[in-house]
Amino acid sequence: MAENNSFRNRYPIILVHGIFGWGRDEVLGFKYWGGNVDIEARLNDMHYRTQTATVGPVSSSWERAVELYHYLVGGRVDYGAAHASKYGIQRYGHTFPGIYPQVSHTNKIHLVGHSMGAQTICELESMLRNGSQEERDYHQAHPGDTISELFLGGKNWVHSITGVAPGFNGTTFLDTTNGPVNMMNLFRQNMLCLATANGADPTNFVYDFKLDQWGLKREKGEHFIEYLERIIDSDLWKSRDTALFDISTAGAAKIVRERIRLFPGTHYFSFSGKTTFINPRTGYALPLPATHPALYLGALVMGRNHGNPELPGEPIEWRDSDGCIPCAGTRYIFDHPHRDADPLDMSFPAGIWNAFPVMHDCDHMALVGIGAAYQSERKDIMPFYADMARILTATEQQTDAAHADAATAHGATHPTHRQASTTKASAPHAKHHDAKAPPKRKH
Repeated sequence: MAENNSFRNRYPIILVHGIFGWGRDEVLGFKYWGGNVDIEARLNDMHYRTQTATVGPVSSSWERAVELYHYLVGGRVDYGAAHASKYGIQRYGHTFPGIYPQVSHTNKIHLVGHSMGAQTICELESMLRNGSQEERDYHQAHPGDTISELFLGGKNWVHSITGVAPGFNGTTFLDTTNGPVNMMNLFRQNMLCLATANGADPTNFVYDFKLDQWGLKREKGEHFIEYLERIIDSDLWKSRDTALFDISTAGAAKIVRERIRLFPGTHYFSFSGKTTFINPRTGYALPLPATHPALYLGALVMGRNHGNPELPGEPIEWRDSDGCIPCAGTRYIFDHPHRDADPLDMSFPAGIWNAFPVMHDCDHMALVGIGAAYQSERKDIMPFYADMARILTATEQQTDAAHADAATAHGATHPTHRQASTTKASAPHAKHHDAKAPPKRKH
């Protein structure tokens, strides 16, 4: 890793995994971010300060955001007294040492989330800024109980938000009758395949569901298969306080409606892929041959979408996907301000989604470097992340320049933190096509 004083970015890049994700010390060292390639380590070697966060793989968006906060600042996870009472969970969870306890309005962070991780980081920023009125009301009614600093709000700590194959608006795969069951069955199969593919005994596979708040922990000596089946058979899935509800289109819309906001000083980006084609005879979408096998079922199910009156656009617009999330819902949060980002233009306004063109022949896991082409080294994911890091660093310089201009306009003489660069960095390298932006959500 580069020395701290040699990093190009002032604010660290924090990588946040999606649903069913895992930490750096799990899954036999096979990285969620990069597979056999360690994206975090490689970016640090390129002098872009980067760290990986770990949150509950099937926990709700609220709980994942709370866990991410404590993973950053340290301390015992406090899900909130009101939230715990509402859903019947334990209020407190893991205790973390904190990977960036100095985070503040002057020591900000770049949050990069894949899949549900994009929803999680948007939720965290809104919590940091606005806190939780529900938790504050509960505390006022129960003054003897403590309240987490997170729920008080007033924390302008986030410099940028980046969604990678983002689940902002949920997935229609979970809207079908058997969607949740199919999702869990796929997860079961993939975990067992991943264990055996890496030469491990599946019974001793290292993977933690991190469901302490539900009283679900892996017992000492418990085989992974037994642990997995116990989680799958748990009553927690009857609750709406889980990832499977929050990444359905109805669950995601509820979160956006009630909690997620954009903020004028934050830079917002999205990068998404497409791994399907429309069959001209049927009008249905089919997966391309190179699609990750774990994503075939999702691509087929979503490819036959027959419409949902709550979603914008026509049914056919929701058939193309990355194998996990429909392309129509990955570029920005519905009803939020957005613009098409030009890969050749490095001027990215804050307070609005800068949506890069959807990438052809790129499935949901390819965007984190997982897939046969990446594991065999026929493709390299690092140019994409190196260019992303350059973009995020450029926004720091852009903000510095804006502050300097404002200071000059007001007769101020104090210097900015860093000289603004006039060099334009290239946008992430990939094969693109122009995606038709879906219309606003129907009301």
